[in-house]
Amino acid sequence: MATEFRVLCESYITKLGSGSNTLDDVVTMMDQSAGANSDKKTCLDVALRRAVLNLVPNADAFFCADAAVKQYIDLAFQCSGAQYCTPSTPFFVLADVFDCLTLQRCNVLFSYIEDHSVKFSNEPLSNKNVLLRLCNDLIRRSSKSINTLFCGRIQMLLAQIFPISERSGLNLQSQFNTDNVTEFSSEEKEGVMETDSEISFLFYQTLWGMQDYFRNPNQISSDVQWKKMEESIKEICRVFESYKNEGSSQNATGETYFAKFLTSERLLPLQISDANFRRHILVQCLTLFRYLLADVKFKPNKLILSEPRKHWIRDTTANIYTILSETPPSGPQFVKHVQSVLTYEDKWSKWKNEGCPATAKVPDKAVQAKKKGIKRAVMPTDLSETNFDLGTPTLTKLWNICPDNLAACQSSDRNFTPETPKFFEEAVEQLAPDSGVEKEYLLTNDTAFVWKSLRLLAGQSVPYFQHVQNTKNLTLTDNLTTIINLIGKDQKKDNGVMTPAPAATA
Repeated sequence: MATEFRVLCESYITKLGSGSNTLDDVVTMMDQSAGANSDKKTCLDVALRRAVLNLVPNADAFFCADAAVKQYIDLAFQCSGAQYCTPSTPFFVLADVFDCLTLQRCNVLFSYIEDHSVKFSNEPLSNKNVLLRLCNDLIRRSSKSINTLFCGRIQMLLAQIFPISERSGLNLQSQFNTDNVTEFSSEEKEGVMETDSEISFLFYQTLWGMQDYFRNPNQISSDVQWKKMEESIKEICRVFESYKNEGSSQNATGETYFAKFLTSERLLPLQISDANFRRHILVQCLTLFRYLLADVKFKPNKLILSEPRKHWIRDTTANIYTILSETPPSGPQFVKHVQSVLTYEDKWSKWKNEGCPATAKVPDKAVQAKKKGIKRAVMPTDLSETNFDLGTPTLTKLWNICPDNLAACQSSDRNFTPETPKFFEEAVEQLAPDSGVEKEYLLTNDTAFVWKSLRLLAGQSVPYFQHVQNTKNLTLTDNLTTIINLIGKDQKKDNGVMTPAPAATA
């Protein structure tokens, strides 16, 4: 049994390895192979994944064309939709394809998942988890400084596929990434930094030392650390105030890209002259202040601020906003955007404190119960009007075709029941002695014709129908043949005008 299963799998892998198959080819392949349907389905699951792995080293041209890759993935989803393979198999095939490709090729092929994000959002959770592992692997393989845009696309895709209340993507306990350590020089090197009254090595250590508080704000609960943080921010604001009118060379509409600033002592004088760098540091300070003042559920009790510290934060925040507004280009507009973002952060903090409830609105049962008891007022219809508006143009047109609906129902155009002589005209010709129609081709042998004939006779020709009831020893076909012969004789006798036959007697 195991040998037969292995042979069947190998045959499927060989067929799928050509890279140019359709669903019809897969159906034909499975129909021509022997074995139970469950075994064929399992073999196809294995073959769809193994064929990808065999194509990588042996057919590089297959992966050089995006269309060929997408065609193979589409084939896997078509097989799943037709229930020829397991529903999760296409997602594993998709994950295997990304595992086999370089990061550059993954960046190009990732558009396939983005194009099907709406479809993937309706998949079961098990299939979504495969996509989640795929995206996490891509982020792990990507460089934070080189593949920043690609990582952003991955995060946006996950936000589209998973609901915002998905707990796997939430930082429920407000934990910080303490591994994000900023390394900078601890000892001054001679001749490295230019002599400047404002930019000294002490300021260099003060500026980059603030990154440790941004990385883990909870350590500010200590009085010593708070005092150090307070003095550092005062010094940073003092130095930045003297550079606030020096903006970058880019205009207001230009794009600025930076993943993470370098911490070399030589670069600090140039960095402070850059408005984007100063904005970066000052916005970090505002974010830290927002966390310290916000009501965060998992914030340590030691971090509850006293009134003097809250007052200092408010004054320093106002001073930072002043520096930012006076920093070109478009300083006031930049401040408005920052304030808007921080305001939304308060709403997200409140939502997290409440346990991250689902954002979908649930109807209020009490309000629905009240609405059930309220009867909707029905406007009386003015029957004197010639035209009635039924809400849609199509219904209004159909309803107003005829002013009198009863007359329209009784119209002769709506009588679709044929007359008895005309309905049996062909059957009478077939039963004539000189017709030459063989018995097996007679209409009386058609079950549908017999049923329609009896229904018609019961409604229009009761005497003929009674003849069926009084000859119970004959079959329906024989009875109908006798009746058709009687109808033919009456038509000949009356020149096509049928007269009712006399009631049959027992």
